[in-house]
Amino acid sequence: MRPQTYSIHEISRFTVFVVIHVVLWTLIPLLIRGASHFDSTEALSWGLTWECGSNKHPPLSGWLAEGMNQLVGNPDLAVYLLGQLCVAAAFVYIYRLAQDFLESEIALPAAVFLEGTIYFSFSAIHFNVNVLSLALVPALMFYFWRAAQSGRYIYWLTAGILGGLLLLTKYTNVFFCLALLCWLVFTPKGRNRLRTGGPWLCALSAVLVFMPHMIWLARYNFEPLRYSQAKSTNGAPLSLNGLVIWPLRLFFAQVGNAAASLVLWALYYFSTPVAERSPRRLPNDFLFCAGILPLLLFLAATSFLGIRSDTKWLYAFISFVPLLLFYCLPAKHSAALTRRMLVLSYVTMAVFGLGVTIKYLCVTSLTVSIDGRRFADDMKAIWVESTNQPLRYVGGESRCVSYVSTYLPERPRPVWAMDTRYTVWEEESTIRAAGVLVMARTEEEYQEFREQWSGLPPPRRVDFPFNAPFSRKVGFLTVYYGVLPP
Repeated sequence: MRPQTYSIHEISRFTVFVVIHVVLWTLIPLLIRGASHFDSTEALSWGLTWECGSNKHPPLSGWLAEGMNQLVGNPDLAVYLLGQLCVAAAFVYIYRLAQDFLESEIALPAAVFLEGTIYFSFSAIHFNVNVLSLALVPALMFYFWRAAQSGRYIYWLTAGILGGLLLLTKYTNVFFCLALLCWLVFTPKGRNRLRTGGPWLCALSAVLVFMPHMIWLARYNFEPLRYSQAKSTNGAPLSLNGLVIWPLRLFFAQVGNAAASLVLWALYYFSTPVAERSPRRLPNDFLFCAGILPLLLFLAATSFLGIRSDTKWLYAFISFVPLLLFYCLPAKHSAALTRRMLVLSYVTMAVFGLGVTIKYLCVTSLTVSIDGRRFADDMKAIWVESTNQPLRYVGGESRCVSYVSTYLPERPRPVWAMDTRYTVWEEESTIRAAGVLVMARTEEEYQEFREQWSGLPPPRRVDFPFNAPFSRKVGFLTVYYGVLPP
């Protein structure tokens, strides 16, 4: 670990950059979008019930989304701000970790160059389990590294709590924990630490944090894991696709997603005269386990199980790319060059922000252009026409359900897919007693709901128009709906 030399000037420049990032990327969607992304409204709907799980993921993203909503009083502001705070935390911990492995002046570009990776900019508008992982992974790696270096129990405890929270965010985050376990088992320093109580305290605290979710899963016969199981049955284990084609597709997708970050690094590196560059080197054992091994474990597991993974599953897996590049291909620090590259990072932020703004204003899209509050109010009016009872449950297609559950002041509870195996914490008798507003995106889907729920009337259809402010194209959200009365 390098001696810590903190420059107030460098830290202030870094702080200003992070603050501007948070403000810009919070305001752009807040001022332009008609509704939060479906992932975000779904998280708000999960958090509404404060259950220890959901129909798809562990509960932490829903808890934080709903907690922030109650704090700021606006669901859109809550998820936009929360997403950017996650990115800010990622910047901070990457920066602090980089200071241990690089010259302190190089740590700044190693962190801010992540602005050129879309997961840290416009994709973070969509708060979800992947965005939350952006914050927790670098934080876990930082405190684990501190614990490994110092042996202090407070760092081991912090790392364990963060590991438990990471598992409470998304199941695939287990690969980061496995990578750290590999460091403990297969490196001399790791094995020395295993002879102390620190790693065991870390593991115990992680298990205790994750345990409520495990108890919750057992209580409901692990039914919510059906979502994950469905993801693992769409390929052939150890096939050509799984071993070669899908990993290559994922690799090139990540190169594209991080293209601007790679360009910024290349400009910095190749602006350094060849004679002033330090010799190339491989990542040390910890950087390998923190920044490379989790991805290798993920690819190995998905290939073995035959899972066709989505590129967006890899948000946090490429967080260390600029740090690794600066470590393996060292460039000599130049104050003038760092200033220029910081300006280019701001330019990248501005270009991405302008591009997203133009897209939101000029391209009609269901996800961006629909007025979520108006949609929720119109669906509530349909309920009021049929019954004078308060709307306590809304069920059916996930997007429609999450919009109504998020944007109505009374916050009706969701019944995902009108299936109590998905919404295992709800009793059918309670839902029937209160009544439920049912929505589907197709008539066939609605008929499936009727087969499951006797008394549900034939579907009625309504088309909700939406369009971008500067677009002539008008789209329609078609909803087939019905009211199962109390």
